[in-house]
Amino acid sequence: MQNRNGLFWGIALVTMGVLFLGRNLDWFELDWSYVRDLWPLLLILAGTNLILVRRGSQAAVATTILLALALPIGLFSFVERDRYGERYEYNFRNNSDEDRSDDGDTDNDDDNDNRDDNDDAEKSVETRSDTFVEPISENTREATLNLSGGAARFVVGEPAAPSDLIKADTKMTHGSYSMSVERNETTGTPVIELKPNDGNVKLENGNLDNRVEVRLNEKPVWTVKVGMGAGQGDFDLSRLDVRKLDVEVGAADLDLKLGGRAGQSDVKISSGVASITLRIPKDVGCQIEKDGALNLSQMDDLTKINDGLYESPGYAASPKKITVKYEGGMSKFKVVRY
Repeated sequence: MQNRNGLFWGIALVTMGVLFLGRNLDWFELDWSYVRDLWPLLLILAGTNLILVRRGSQAAVATTILLALALPIGLFSFVERDRYGERYEYNFRNNSDEDRSDDGDTDNDDDNDNRDDNDDAEKSVETRSDTFVEPISENTREATLNLSGGAARFVVGEPAAPSDLIKADTKMTHGSYSMSVERNETTGTPVIELKPNDGNVKLENGNLDNRVEVRLNEKPVWTVKVGMGAGQGDFDLSRLDVRKLDVEVGAADLDLKLGGRAGQSDVKISSGVASITLRIPKDVGCQIEKDGALNLSQMDDLTKINDGLYESPGYAASPKKITVKYEGGMSKFKVVRY
């Protein structure tokens, strides 16, 4: 296993070095947006590699090499998007203006044309903002939140007002969100569904202008389920009594903070190509079961019990426990004790 990991990171670092060197020396004349659109292939390769590793197939070496080549290229395409994306579009729109400047137009005319083009582009982007609020009933003891989406920045942190079960603010440059609440007829337990209407939220010029901010009431015992594609997540659940947390992410950057209110919290995290930071209180016993051949892991003060199993000191005797099952394709997984 370690030999395969060494092979992966060796090839990946060499590939990334060649790409950045080529950029600095102008080796590449390529529209990286075409490469960027192929990023789901990384998930396919990562999944195939996991299957082959589990079966002990020799073909796992081949998929490891392909991943080591594909991942840096995929990441590099996003870097190039941020660095050149708007400038390529700018040059394309103004080719005719440049031709006219060769025929005698002044630089001031070009500047005015450029400003007009930029103004038109800004006017074409519309932002839709929505606010969803659900009041809390007196007999609400438990609640479930199903949150889904992608290509957005998700924030869960500040508590809701005492009279609100949930308050959600969304700001979208493409698409919109909707929220529905169903209550169990017997127990009255609410199940909240917060999701995009079109099911396909897009990036605007490569920027995460889309934002979903959620505030939850601190009173109920929560079950939280999160499904994210590409995006960023900042989930501070430390104030909440979270009994169960289920997170599935694709190509995402996730920072997740848990608290110690619950006697037992069960956490399940599945990721594709992601960077995940998990923050757990030091006064709570923690057990992590990790599965994934191509992960970079940092476990803070946790002790390795056996292959893939880690525990905090004194876990068995801890009155409060958090158990984590993590399965990653090709990710960075970091545990921080605070």
